[in-house]
Amino acid sequence: MVQLSRRTMILATVGAAAVASSGSAVLHLGAPAHGMLILSSDELSVLAALCEVWFPAGVFPIDGIEAGVPEQVDNVLNDIMEPMQLTGFRYVLRTLQWGTVARWGRRFTDLHVDERVVVLDRWADTDVVPRRAALDAVKTVIAIPYFRHPTIVASLGWRMGCGGDSA
Repeated sequence: MVQLSRRTMILATVGAAAVASSGSAVLHLGAPAHGMLILSSDELSVLAALCEVWFPAGVFPIDGIEAGVPEQVDNVLNDIMEPMQLTGFRYVLRTLQWGTVARWGRRFTDLHVDERVVVLDRWADTDVVPRRAALDAVKTVIAIPYFRHPTIVASLGWRMGCGGDSA
């Protein structure tokens, strides 16, 4: 009897899905959500779930959801990424969303925050460089609008320009 490794099964499934779909809904990226330029409503949900992990309430004056990070990521992506990079970024979000079903039985957005932390810790594993690089890219893009938010900037004590205390 032949035993198949988890990796072999995943690669076979992904390959079969790619061949079978040939551009069907399996690999189709959804249309932008209302008011968005790039991201679908599902992708915005994944970003919101990530914000609950990376920018939770209580650390800074506002959390990632209050700062409007998911919606602002759409603008950041539009400003800094080329179409091929955008497609890759969106597929990373899709992989994160559906990649938890095999182990957890639920999509990423349906997991409790503590479970999402476990998933993201696994993605951050330095032994799997492509996965780690993908996670770092998403984290970087999400951090841009969060740390641009005026409330966060003020809470960090950041001031633009020169100045000093007058004597």
